[in-house]
Amino acid sequence: MQRFESWKEIEPTATEAERKLKAAVEAGEFCRCGPDGQTPPEPDDWSNLPTDRHIRADVLRFFLLGVGNDSLGTELGTMLTGALISGNLELGDCEIPCNMLLNNCRFQLGINATRCSANKNIRLNSCKLLFFDAAGLRVKGQLECDGTEFNYPPGLAINLQNANIGETFFLRSATIYGNAHLHSLQVSDSIECDDARFHNPGRIALNLQCANIRNGLIFTNQARVRGVVDVAAGYCGDLVDDPAFWLDCEYISLNGFTYHRIIGPTDARTRLNWLAKGDTWNGEFFPQPYKQLAEVLHDMGHEADATKVRVALGKKLRHHARKERIANAKHPIHRLCTMATAPALWIWHSLSLLLTGHGFRPERSLIALVFLWGLATIPAHLAWEEGSFAPNSAVALQSESWATYSADHSYPPHPNPAKDWSLTSTIGRDWESFNRYA
Repeated sequence: MQRFESWKEIEPTATEAERKLKAAVEAGEFCRCGPDGQTPPEPDDWSNLPTDRHIRADVLRFFLLGVGNDSLGTELGTMLTGALISGNLELGDCEIPCNMLLNNCRFQLGINATRCSANKNIRLNSCKLLFFDAAGLRVKGQLECDGTEFNYPPGLAINLQNANIGETFFLRSATIYGNAHLHSLQVSDSIECDDARFHNPGRIALNLQCANIRNGLIFTNQARVRGVVDVAAGYCGDLVDDPAFWLDCEYISLNGFTYHRIIGPTDARTRLNWLAKGDTWNGEFFPQPYKQLAEVLHDMGHEADATKVRVALGKKLRHHARKERIANAKHPIHRLCTMATAPALWIWHSLSLLLTGHGFRPERSLIALVFLWGLATIPAHLAWEEGSFAPNSAVALQSESWATYSADHSYPPHPNPAKDWSLTSTIGRDWESFNRYA
C-alpha cells in the first residue's frame, strides 16, 4: 500500500477518474464515473482499466482521510459512483472525518477498516467487493450496505465483530456469500435486512452472537438465509421477521437470545417450528428459548399461544430427562434398572400431560374429574335399577320394615327391594335414600 501525503504525489500518475474525484471532493459533489444505478461489470484485466472509471484504492484513501489538508474537501466528504477501485482499500486504525458515500462501485479486492472511526456515515450501496473487514469499527452515523454483494465464501465476507454503529445498519437487498460475522456488534438503532440473502451452506451464514441491537432486528420482504444462524446471547428490542426467512436455515442457535416483542407471526405452531431448529446441540436441550418466547407472547397478550409453548417445553424437558437418566447410568445394573423403569416414567409423564398439561393447563383435571364422575354414576344407576343396592345403616337394616323385604319369598320377588322400601315404608321415607349422582 502506498500512503500518499499530498496531491502532488498523486498527480503525475493520476487517472482521469482520480482527477475528476478531486474536483468533486473540492466542490462537495458526487463524482460520477458511470451511469447512475449501474455497477460496472467485472473487468477481464484489472491491470488495464479504463482511465475514466479507474480509481486506485490508495488514492481513494487519501481523499477519505483528508490527508495533508490540501484536498480542500467539504463537510460532505467523499461521494463516488460507478468507479472501478483497484487494490485493497486500507483504512485500519484510521479516522474518516466526513462522509464516505460509495454507490455502484466495484472493488478488485475489499475493504480493511479494522478499528476505524467514522465521524459521519459510511455508505456502500449497490457495490461489489470480496469482503468488508471492519472489526472494532466505530461509526457515529449510519452504515449502509443496501444492494451490495460481498463474495468471500472461504471466510468472513463481513466482519463487524465488536463494532459500534451509532444509528441504523442497513443490509437491505444485500447478498453475502460467506460468513456475516457480527459477533458482539452494538447498534444504537436497528439492523434492517429486508430482502437480504445470506448464503453459506454447511457453515455459519449469520453470526449475531452477543450482539446488542437497541431497536429492531428485521428480516422481511423475502429475506433468506442458507446456512447456520447464531444469535446466542444476543439482544434486540423488536424481532421483525417472516417465517420464510428461516425455511432454509440449517440450524439456529437461540440459547440466551432475548427480545421484547415480535412483529410477525405469533401463533404457537409457527414459533415452535422456529424453536425446534435450534433447541438442542450435541444432545443437550436448551429450555431458555421456550421460556423467552412464552414470556414475550404472554406480555403481548397471546396467552393461549404462550400456554402452548409452555406445554411444549414441559414435554421436551421430560423427554430429555428420560434420555439423560439412561445416558447417565454408568453401571450395567443401574442402566438395566433405569431402562426397566422407563416405561413407568413415560406413563407418569403422559398422565401429567393428559391431566394437567404438565401443570400449565390445570383445567384439564376438571375434565378428567367429570369423566370419572360419569364413570361412577352410570354403573351405580344400572346397579340401582337392577336392584343390587340395600340400606347400609344398622338402624335401617334392623328395622321391622326392612326385615319384611329381606325375608320376602314371594314369586316373583321385588325387582328392587331397596327402592320399594324407601317409597312405601315409614322408616324408608325418613331415612336418606340412594342418590346415584352423589
